[in-house]
Amino acid sequence: MADTVTTLALTVLAQEYRGDIVRQINRRCQFLRTIPIVRGGGKNVAWAAEKDGAVAENYSEGADTSNFGGDGQASAVLSWGLYRAPFHVSNLALDASRTASTPLGNHMRWARSLVNSTAELATTLNGLMYSGAGTGTTIAGLGVAIGDATNTYGTIDRAAGGNSYWQPYVVDPGLLTDPTFAQIRTDLGAIYDDCGEVPDVAFVPTAVFNKIASLFDANRRYVQEIQTARGNITLDAGYGALDVDGCMFMRDKDATPNLIHYVNTNHVSLEVLPPADVPDEAMQMVQADDGFGSVPMSFKYERLAKNGPSERAEVLATCQLKVDRPNTCGVRKNVAA
Repeated sequence: MADTVTTLALTVLAQEYRGDIVRQINRRCQFLRTIPIVRGGGKNVAWAAEKDGAVAENYSEGADTSNFGGDGQASAVLSWGLYRAPFHVSNLALDASRTASTPLGNHMRWARSLVNSTAELATTLNGLMYSGAGTGTTIAGLGVAIGDATNTYGTIDRAAGGNSYWQPYVVDPGLLTDPTFAQIRTDLGAIYDDCGEVPDVAFVPTAVFNKIASLFDANRRYVQEIQTARGNITLDAGYGALDVDGCMFMRDKDATPNLIHYVNTNHVSLEVLPPADVPDEAMQMVQADDGFGSVPMSFKYERLAKNGPSERAEVLATCQLKVDRPNTCGVRKNVAA
């Protein structure tokens, strides 16, 4: 009788996937991990800005007082930014994933979709911290808040007479220029002279970070922990910071190309509006997770009405970037990388 070899092609086997599902997406939110995230309230983000107007003078003995002054106040108002990450999963996908043996990450298909949506929403917001237009229900990013000395921010026109107090430090050499320590010290000094404080963090794209790192010799020090208004921030997963005169330069995948954002974390924060308690618990608060840990952004998770054999939901964010004192921050444009 002829010998028949059993080959793999003649054998019915289940396809096994080893381990968990491996995410291939960089959703790290470096900016959101550094600035303070605070609870907001009310119909918008508003604060009072005080400007110079008080008078101090020399006088002659016995002279009457005739010159009076006082610091003025202005109202700064920003609308809430509204963002969401909707997702849906078919009932068949939910049922089949629960009974499949591999990969492990699909056993809780709904939970994984929820976590992935929070990560995508968080990384989208991290990018908007730089590029948000600030119109309607959009976030007013750093480009609007501190990237222009003549625009309107928080309903205050910076170009109007007497509003120079509302202007950030902005320098643009007009063409791509290699960064130098002298330039950086000039920038930090100008901001200090204007407001009395020095920015503690500078956000830059990786190419600019590497360019500034090249200014240091082989003994340069990479900082693993920095002190900000949010407290001590640990720079994990190999992320370091370059210290230039007390200002920590940090790289961010979403940072604006060829630009340095000087940020004072005592005056830059993200205000979030947490969800109200809903009796039927149809809406609840969930935390953002960018794949490197949770970010306390008070996201709202809401189930949506069914439409066919699938489950639908969305993750909502109500937030706004707030720079309550723009003259403590600034930008350097056209930085060669």
